[in-house]
Amino acid sequence: MCSKNTPINYEQKFLEKKVFILKKYYEMYYKEYIYASSGNKIFRKKLNDEKWESYMKIEDLSILNYFDLYNRLLREGIHNFYKVDDEIDAVVLKGQIVFYKNRKLLNRLIIEKGSRPLRNGVLFQQDKIIYSEYYNNKNREPVHVYEYNFYKNKRTIIYTFTNIRHVHFIQQDKTNGNIVYIGTGDLDNESGIYKFDLKNREIEEIGRGSQVWRAVSILQFGNYLIWGMDSPEEDAYIVRYDLNNGKLEKLKKIEGPAHYSTINRRGIMFIGTAVENRKKHKAIVYKSEDGIKWEATKEYKKDIFHLKYFGFGKILFINNQEELEELYINLVGLKDV
Repeated sequence: MCSKNTPINYEQKFLEKKVFILKKYYEMYYKEYIYASSGNKIFRKKLNDEKWESYMKIEDLSILNYFDLYNRLLREGIHNFYKVDDEIDAVVLKGQIVFYKNRKLLNRLIIEKGSRPLRNGVLFQQDKIIYSEYYNNKNREPVHVYEYNFYKNKRTIIYTFTNIRHVHFIQQDKTNGNIVYIGTGDLDNESGIYKFDLKNREIEEIGRGSQVWRAVSILQFGNYLIWGMDSPEEDAYIVRYDLNNGKLEKLKKIEGPAHYSTINRRGIMFIGTAVENRKKHKAIVYKSEDGIKWEATKEYKKDIFHLKYFGFGKILFINNQEELEELYINLVGLKDV
């Protein structure tokens, strides 16, 4: 049911190795296993093996979820899978996040607004998640950041934004477990990056007020935060912010709005651009070893299906890529050039 990973060979290989692409979809690396989703199931295999084994079935889904266009049109299927620890698994579906303990249902969190948070819009921790709802929010209603304890099935509002459209990401600081970074969008005055203290419930504005602060994910590299601008209507750049002195630099112009980013075990960073307008944008994976010099390494083009109905062309990275040397990616609405 889950198609075999196919090596893609081309002249310039990532990390001088192969890039793996799985149609339905690489999800996570955890303790020697690669986890993938296909239809209504999660599969896994040992890192260097070829054979996949069935890991768990998602009872909320059906045989229809093996059809990629059905999932894309209706925003159905498995949007994210995260293995919290040896016992706890979390699956992000349309309108809910389902938690399992030893592959049996533990609790179910209903997402009241929007289909689901973005891929980096949920921070998974040992006994809880930090998340925010992601929806159109035309009336600019208050946007809450929640803490949800999946053992106790208890949800608490820990912060509320006003005068923004939605939250794009919530990511853990690499050096302080009490600190998370939160990104908001979409208009200039709504776009910002913030540092939030989970212990004291205090928020600090890093920057806001223009498209340069509109990001869907960030990379933390030493004392720097690095991201690609998610600005579909104006020129987008990879930018770097110095946490020590507050200096902001535009490093490289890119060929479309950046959505997701990752870093591998060797500390090599990757940022992927999306196709939101097929006449203007290209889907490209950019790579950097030092966070300053960025180069385009691989380009993909949008498939034939309508952007409005079947979604943007996006490059997704695997969860826990930082523990792997090879780069694992998924193409959504894209195909190889």
